[in-house]
Formats: sequence, structure tokens, C-alpha cells
Amino acid sequence: MIIKKAHLFSIEIPLTVPYQIAYDTISSTTNHFLQLVTGHGLAGIGCAAPAQEVTGESPSASLEALKKVVRQLEGMDVEEALQKAPEWRLEWLQRCPSAACALDMALADLSASASEAPLVQWLGASPDHVKPVTTSITIGISSLDDTMRRAERLIGEGFTFLKIKGGHDVVLDLKRLVKLRETYGSHIQLALDANQGYTLKDVDRFEKGARDLGLKYLEQPTPKRDLALLGQAASATSIPVMADEAVQTVDDTCRIGDLYSVRLINIKLQKMGGLQAAHAIDQASQEAQMHTMLGCMDESALSIAAALHFGASHPNVHFYDLDGHFDLAQDPFEHLVHCETGNLTMPISEGLTGGHLPDLKAFRVLVEEE
Repeated sequence: MIIKKAHLFSIEIPLTVPYQIAYDTISSTTNHFLQLVTGHGLAGIGCAAPAQEVTGESPSASLEALKKVVRQLEGMDVEEALQKAPEWRLEWLQRCPSAACALDMALADLSASASEAPLVQWLGASPDHVKPVTTSITIGISSLDDTMRRAERLIGEGFTFLKIKGGHDVVLDLKRLVKLRETYGSHIQLALDANQGYTLKDVDRFEKGARDLGLKYLEQPTPKRDLALLGQAASATSIPVMADEAVQTVDDTCRIGDLYSVRLINIKLQKMGGLQAAHAIDQASQEAQMHTMLGCMDESALSIAAALHFGASHPNVHFYDLDGHFDLAQDPFEHLVHCETGNLTMPISEGLTGGHLPDLKAFRVLVEEE
């Protein structure tokens, strides 16, 4: 099955609600899309959602990496392209994991469609494993009053798992979490993402104030480059500590596993480089007795749907933080994920997308080329 044409387009998408994290304020995002079409009319589509602070690449660098790959794809057999993908990742995509993700996703979509199988089956699991999953939804760094107003709205919409962004002020972080637990009791699940903003002293203070709140995890409390400090932080609290920014490769996962204190790994397809890379990291996590969570960037529902297929085929995934598509003002693939009372589902059809590229007339297309 030969790839006849490779089509690349890029969209800048404003967020409906800009949000603040420990090191930035985010108001828009750029997603690139790679579509591969065979001579038989089958199509596969992948998404890249670059973010300098997480994936380590700019939107322009990600796009240039994809342009290099596109030139090689036309005329190539799909299975050959799948075999070549690791080589391209080393040659052109090593510093651009979201570009690698787009390539990996498009090839997987195309190969699964050719097999007349949904992506979850192509990944090795029965479609019967696809069940609604509860996603957390994020409340950015904000005042106590703003946090409670946002929580009231989200819980009114049916969400039951709130992930609170913190890391600037441990005292304020605790006040917000305590108030949420007092107000909503056991009806909701809670977690805190410190986005590298805590010292060991902060972790100790957080442990004393939050250990009875039933938090599901404390995400990346300390700077990503100091794994020893992350291990010390994890040993200093009874709350399960999750690595996020500190892990991007299998080697990172193994080093974190060697700490014997970190309990969870945040797998983001965009950060890791796609489905194949995520599979290797999930396996390494399992071998180190760490569970995984599927996280996300500000990314199209196309990528969120791929993560849902991945989760349905990987039982080591225990948490889902797949809310990156909710605040996109526009999304050409919004139909691929459905949310009801905080639970996500996706349609089961051949491949990931069914091979259809939506009409882009309503979108601000930054780049479009074949």
C-alpha cells in the first residue's frame, strides 16, 4: 500500500479561557496536521501540538521537521514508512517529539484503516475494552475565590476530578484544596500539579496540610532536571508523586524508576513522540512498578482520541488528564471525542479518524502545502 500524497497544514487556535501555570500564561496554541493518502484512497491523519516548555520545540521547529519527513513519504509503502519512522525520529525528529507524534499517529491511522480495524485493535486490544473514562479537568493558578467559582461551574457540568495548578505559593495551594474538599466532600477527586515550583521545604509543608485530603497525586513538585530532588520529595510525602516534565524517554523512565519512590509517570503522546514511544515508556513504567497517566497539551481532539485508544489497550494506565481540547475555540476534529459528566468516549471506526479530513474554511490556516 503506497503513500501517494502527503498533505501538511497548520492552524493557530485561540483558547476560550487563557490559563496560568507556574511559569507562563497560555492564551493560544498551534497544531500541525499531517494527512497521508494512498493510491486506494485511504487516509491517515496525525496531530502535532508543540509547546516549548514541555515538548522542547517551537511550532516552527516542529513544522520544519514535518516538512523534511513529508518529502520522503510520497511513493513509500506504509509498512516501510512505519519501519523507517524510528530512523527519522533519530535523524530529524529527535528534538521535535510532537512532529514525531504526528507522523506516528498518521501512519498508525493509515495502517489500522488498511486492516479495517479500529486503532485500539491495531494496538493489540479488543474494541470491547473501550469504555468511558473519567478525565480530570484543570483549574489554573488563581485566587481562592476564582478557584471556587471555576470549580462550581465545572462540577455543575458534571466533572468529578479537579486537577489544581499550583507551585507559586504552597499556602495558597493548600487553602484552595482544603476549601474544595470542605465544600464538595468525597463527591470529587482532587490532585495538585506544582509544575516544578516546590522546594523540599514546600513539599514538607504541603504534606502536613494535605495528607488528609485524599489527593490522588502530587504532580512534578520539583525542577525536572534534578531527579535526586524529585526522589527526595516523593519520599517526604505520603501523597503519590507523579513525574511529568522530568520524563520524556524510556531512559528517563528507568532513571526515575530507580529512585523507588516516585509512583506515577505522566505519558503525553506529544511529549513522548507518539504511540510507539508511549508504549515503550508504559512498559518501562510497569516494570518499575509505576502506574501511568495519560496527559495532554493544548491539542486537537484528534490527539485526545488517539490517547483514548492507547489507554484502552494499556491496562497500566490508571489516570486520564485529557482536557486539552475543551478550551480550543475551534477544532476540526471535535467530533472524535465526546464528554458526558466528566467521562470521555470516542467513536469506534476503522483506524482513528475514518480517513476524513474536515472542511478547513472556518479555520485560520497558517501553513498549507502538499
